[in-house]
Amino acid sequence: MKQSILHIIIFGVIFSVTNANIVSGIQGNMQNFLSMNSGSFIDVNYRQINNNSTTLYSMSFIQFPAEIKFHEIFFQKRINKYLISSTIGVLNYGIFEDTTNREFSADEQMIRLSIFNVESSSLTYGISAGYCLSHIDIYTSSLLSYSIGLNKTYFDNRLAIGLSLEKLNNVIENFSNINDPLPSIKKVSTSYKPQFFPFNILVDYLYEDSYNSELVIGIHGNIYNNLYLYSGKHIYFNDFDYYSVFNNFALGLGILLNNSYKIDFGIQYLTDGVISVGTSFTAIKLDNF
Repeated sequence: MKQSILHIIIFGVIFSVTNANIVSGIQGNMQNFLSMNSGSFIDVNYRQINNNSTTLYSMSFIQFPAEIKFHEIFFQKRINKYLISSTIGVLNYGIFEDTTNREFSADEQMIRLSIFNVESSSLTYGISAGYCLSHIDIYTSSLLSYSIGLNKTYFDNRLAIGLSLEKLNNVIENFSNINDPLPSIKKVSTSYKPQFFPFNILVDYLYEDSYNSELVIGIHGNIYNNLYLYSGKHIYFNDFDYYSVFNNFALGLGILLNNSYKIDFGIQYLTDGVISVGTSFTAIKLDNF
């Protein structure tokens, strides 16, 4: 569908990503997406079903406003004491028209490889590296993006604390000769599983600079047999006065089938009239270690 350049601008403002490399900040992991991107750096790239180490094959789809679509293919496998995951993502903005009615397309692609040391049951640490390529008509932009982090658990794995440094970017090619800064994110993540409560309670603090900091509150939980619930709320401290109760709120469900397949689906409500819908299908192979 033909769209206006304004849609790209709006989308860029929503996700607070510069140089049009939005795809590097999108979560195809539905558990995180449906709890408003809550969870540690480890949780996003190392996915566990029922706390088991697994081989996973997953496909995700997100429908953003203005008919912007995101597709992701994800794979992970444990090899000895390491967990390796890889991601391929495509963000498609659709077809546009310029002032002369000439049509052109815009899209972004991303490939990411992550490796984690999972030898210890209480400490996981690792690094992720990705390559992002953006197209707008004949113009291109590309960058390398790195993240590093760790996750430590306490009290029989009921409390988890994660620390990470994310989006360490190295621009290879820009759309213009103006080099806008690409700030990294410092993130502190906590997750707590109460003894008599079916949900993990997650609280994340993200710091970019003195003008940009964020708080994310989320829950993940098994509410009945193989039915899961996800919810979350994202708060930007610099825009705190503009928030309603449901701004930047997410809600979703997951269904586990025979411990072999999992379907997740739900929505993110960003602001009035701006809703994103996501779903994923995951095939699971249980590994014994």
